[in-house]
Amino acid sequence: MPSLKKIDCELMESKSYEIGMTSDLPIEIFCYRPTWLPIPQLTVYLAEKKELAQETILLYSGDKKEITFQWTPTKRGVSQQLSVSFLAQDLFGFLQKKGALPLKGPFVILPKNQLSLAENLYHQLSKIQPTFSNTFGQRGFSIRNFRNYQSGDALGLIDWKQSGKRNELIVKEYETEVETFTHLIFCGFDHEKFEEILSTYYSFIQFIEKKIDFKQTILADSMANVAGEKIFAALTPTKEEIILPNFSRKKLVIFAPIQTKSLNKQLTELKRTNEVFFVSFNKKHLCLYWNDQTIPISSGGGSHET
Repeated sequence: MPSLKKIDCELMESKSYEIGMTSDLPIEIFCYRPTWLPIPQLTVYLAEKKELAQETILLYSGDKKEITFQWTPTKRGVSQQLSVSFLAQDLFGFLQKKGALPLKGPFVILPKNQLSLAENLYHQLSKIQPTFSNTFGQRGFSIRNFRNYQSGDALGLIDWKQSGKRNELIVKEYETEVETFTHLIFCGFDHEKFEEILSTYYSFIQFIEKKIDFKQTILADSMANVAGEKIFAALTPTKEEIILPNFSRKKLVIFAPIQTKSLNKQLTELKRTNEVFFVSFNKKHLCLYWNDQTIPISSGGGSHET
């Protein structure tokens, strides 16, 4: 049985992958030096999923051979290599030799993109604030007056506290019409819900990127020299307390694993001069918090395959 030490492998295409989404992983198998005798039967497989990602080559003599695995990553992150294993045997399977090689990356694995969840969140934001996707002509944040609800008034203008006190629907009138921008903030502090809220934030970013103009601030730890979409693969929770930036006249959509006393205090301050939407988990359920409302967000069970 020829030696396996001459065999090498290379990744043919470098791209980003996504948790739970099956993608092509094309590699090239070759030998730097030809073998005197062909390997009767060479099975190549990914070490982590032998039963799902493998291919067998008959009478392999060292020529370049392209193999495409169907790979479904299960863990987010940036990995520099995967392990590719080899099993050489005769046609009857009596004699065997095994070997392994590192397949050099990097392999950028992004969070799960939950399309249905992102759609539901966007729908709820647009429902409670019909002008959510608009940039210009937004109301200012200084309340000028309260008045009785009139047919045609947006539901987002209803002041539920005043309505409860007066036992009738009361809406808010604002001082001026100003230009406001949407700013998304990801608060990635250490918590068991970190991966889930990161997936929610990433999904929402992917869903709205062609719908509205927005800016974003990511408060979490990351690898150096990582930018663009790859940052979502490299993010890790921060151990430090989250301090939100100061904003004024913005539509803020803030994502965090859970509510904390410190975070709630900062949100209260931001609400004085901004419109604040808060997305977080209440036990196992994702919720949208706006003013005094708590709105559950259904996952819908869908994921986006790009």
